[in-house]
Amino acid sequence: MNEIIKNMLTRVSVRKFTAERVEDEKLKTIVECAKASPTGKNRQMRKFTVVHNREKIQELARAVSSVLDIPNYRIYDCDALILISFEEDDRFGYCDSSVAIQNIYLAAHALGLGSVWINQLREKCNSPEIRRVLDSFNIPKNHVVCGISAIGYPAEHPEPKTRTEPVEFIN
Repeated sequence: MNEIIKNMLTRVSVRKFTAERVEDEKLKTIVECAKASPTGKNRQMRKFTVVHNREKIQELARAVSSVLDIPNYRIYDCDALILISFEEDDRFGYCDSSVAIQNIYLAAHALGLGSVWINQLREKCNSPEIRRVLDSFNIPKNHVVCGISAIGYPAEHPEPKTRTEPVEFIN
C-alpha cells in the first residue's frame, strides 16, 4: 500500500502521552506541513502558535477547566500544543484551519508522534481567563482559535476505529 495512504488510514487520536520531550525539529516539520495545506484563494491568513512549555500548557488547561467547568482538565498532559487561529471575520478561516489541522495530524503520525484535536476554545476565546492566556501566547484579540493540536509521544497505541459514515457512488 502507498505509504501516504497507509499513514492516513492508520492515524488515530492519542489521548495519553509519555513525558518524553518532542524534538524542536519535529515540531518545525509539523508546522511546515500545516502551512503547506491549501487556503481559500491562497490567502494564507492562519496563525500557528506552537507552545512547547508544559507550564504554559497547564496554564491554558487551568483556564479551560475553569471556564468550561471541567475539573482537573490537563490537555492530556501533552508535551506541545499547536494552536491555529484566524481573524474572526475571515469567511474561509474554519475550512483553512481544518485542512491545516489534518496535515498536522498526518505529519505527527509519520514522525512517530501522537496527536488529538482539541476544539473547546472556538467559542470561548474572549472569556477573560482564556483571553489572558491567549494574550500571553501573542494571539491577537480579533482571532478565533479554531483548533488546538495536542502533540507528544504516545503512551498508548489504539487501533483505528471502523468508520461508519455513509458513502454513495453515483455513476
